[in-house]
Amino acid sequence: PGTLSYDKFYQTESDFQIALNACYLSLKNQVQSLFAFNDLMTDNCFLNSLNSTFDTYQFDACTVSSSSSTISGFWWNCYRSIALSNLVITRIEGSSVPENSGKVFIAEAKWIRAYSYFNLVRVFGGVPKYETETKDLTEVYSVPRAPESEIYELIVSDLKAAREVDSFRSPSQLATSKGKVTELTASALLGKVYLQMHDYASAATELGSIISNKPAGLDLEEDLTRLYDANNPFNKEIILAVNYERVSGQNSPFTYATLPKFSKEILPNVTSSDNGDGSNNIEPEIYHRFAGNDKRKAMIGSYTVTGSAGGTYYYTKKYLDLQTTQAGLSASDFIILRYADILLMYADALNNTGKTTEAYTYIQMVRNRAGLGSLPAGYTKDQMNDALAQERQFEFILEGDRWFDLSYRGYNYLKQTLNSFFPNSAYIKTAVLDDHEILFPLPYNQIKAKPDVLTQNDGY
Repeated sequence: PGTLSYDKFYQTESDFQIALNACYLSLKNQVQSLFAFNDLMTDNCFLNSLNSTFDTYQFDACTVSSSSSTISGFWWNCYRSIALSNLVITRIEGSSVPENSGKVFIAEAKWIRAYSYFNLVRVFGGVPKYETETKDLTEVYSVPRAPESEIYELIVSDLKAAREVDSFRSPSQLATSKGKVTELTASALLGKVYLQMHDYASAATELGSIISNKPAGLDLEEDLTRLYDANNPFNKEIILAVNYERVSGQNSPFTYATLPKFSKEILPNVTSSDNGDGSNNIEPEIYHRFAGNDKRKAMIGSYTVTGSAGGTYYYTKKYLDLQTTQAGLSASDFIILRYADILLMYADALNNTGKTTEAYTYIQMVRNRAGLGSLPAGYTKDQMNDALAQERQFEFILEGDRWFDLSYRGYNYLKQTLNSFFPNSAYIKTAVLDDHEILFPLPYNQIKAKPDVLTQNDGY
């Protein structure tokens, strides 16, 4: 305070590029929580018993409380992205930024805002909605939870605006837009949003258009190790990813988080006696569900620990950066959208619009890449729904997708799938998903700070 005001900063094109960079940077804190919601809370992975004091233990045990630091951190990080995006969107007017450059900045910021609200609404349901810069603290304390429908309305509006971003870019800007929000990025997320809203016709139109008019270079990576290679962050399958570097403060947490506790020698350049912390080890039963010839199974490693913590632990190789030199100093990226997701979502949309026969083509494209044979002919809509849910688990395990994918199919589907699995869990065999747990609790510190406008979700 007293040294640099917002009014003096948000003026030039360079200022806004710096501000937009902050919006992108903020995503890394959001996505770090998605493992807890989507993988630990489901049948994908478990928290090593030696780490039962971790806050994320609540997710593994299905006992998430409103005082969870993961819950409050996720809320804070999503709204930080929204606040930063709103600053860019609001402050463009009155600046000296050229018109087209301003439109690019706004479009990219709106995508980031839409993605942040999409994460919030899938986790909490209705949440407070902020569409402009908040200049007065009293505004923050007076905004109640908006209905889910209003949040989705804003998300769709933002993504439709973001979809126009490439039309405002110069040829040189288009050539260097890899890793940024593009028309493809906006269209892909919009298709996912429509699917989550059960607007299957719109989802089919949006996703089908991507497949029919596939941009040059976009395709499935046949080599899965190349798809997840930390040295190949913008390969032909990835539509958007959160990019990390082997530099302190910009490093990826996912290599260390997914390797077993007390594992040694997995990372050749790490000299410490522990390569990982066991936060997200793959459930053994899920590992054994993969067909033996499924190439995706080869992306799962095993490590046997001796001594009091003895046992064989399974871990994903998706975040295995072999150039890591010390715990956590990794460049493994977090993929937000990739082409396999487009194909499977399109199959989902077709199946739910009465075109189950057509859905076979697109699920089979992903299965072919995995080296698997054709699904049996004549599936009903419900059978294809089950096949897609299973295929998505195999394809996106430890990519922060599972809970959202199951809950989108309905609470009964989510509950039946998880409660039938939990007795077979590697660790928390007594976990049970209760009726109120289709949504997560709002953070207690938010309820306490704004008791007059924020209500808690039922059951918490």
